[in-house]
Amino acid sequence: MTDPTPLLRPLRVGRMLARIIFVVVLALALHFAVNWLGEEVEQVESGGKKLMLTGMLLLILLAYALVIAVPFVPGVEIGFALMALQGAKIAPLVYLFTLIGLSLAFLVGHLLPYPVLSRFLAGFGLHRTALMVQDTEPLDLEQRTRLMKSRLPGALGPLFVNWRYLFLAILINIPGNIVLGGGGGICFSAGLSRLFRPVWALLTLALAVAPVPAVFYFMGITLF
Repeated sequence: MTDPTPLLRPLRVGRMLARIIFVVVLALALHFAVNWLGEEVEQVESGGKKLMLTGMLLLILLAYALVIAVPFVPGVEIGFALMALQGAKIAPLVYLFTLIGLSLAFLVGHLLPYPVLSRFLAGFGLHRTALMVQDTEPLDLEQRTRLMKSRLPGALGPLFVNWRYLFLAILINIPGNIVLGGGGGICFSAGLSRLFRPVWALLTLALAVAPVPAVFYFMGITLF
């Protein structure tokens, strides 16, 4: 039987290059848009126009937040690239809108009705997964916790479930977490699991997103 691995390598390399190009292009687009708006705000004397340009900047950053909320989008890498280009001045805004994007992904997953998800999965022929979703829907937090512990092998189940907030923070910050769905996919899955209490999950995200922007801001780092 022929080993398919050599045939898959060019595809994997192509995907990696596509992700790198996507991060670079989006970061550069945000960089030039922020620079242009900043220059325009400084030159404009009209208070109304300044307000309008500031609103445009916030809309651009909101678009960034919506992009990183999408599963399998490399949000952490985009934020890092933008801070590398813009330096300390953009770090607080990157932090704020990264947190908004990841929180949005979590809340969408947490609030998504299970029947809707089940029908969606069944529509793609994933009937076994759809049935599993239906079986999980009536379970409370304690029952879901026991179920998750039983499904993960060995000591991994109790370790992951008992320290799930710490694992969430770690997974958000791991470079290359795109293979797990990116920051948006990880947060969406966390919300969908209903294993996380929203207040504690959002607080975890607020702390998990903070270190890199804080380093850029307080150390005044600009890489380019």
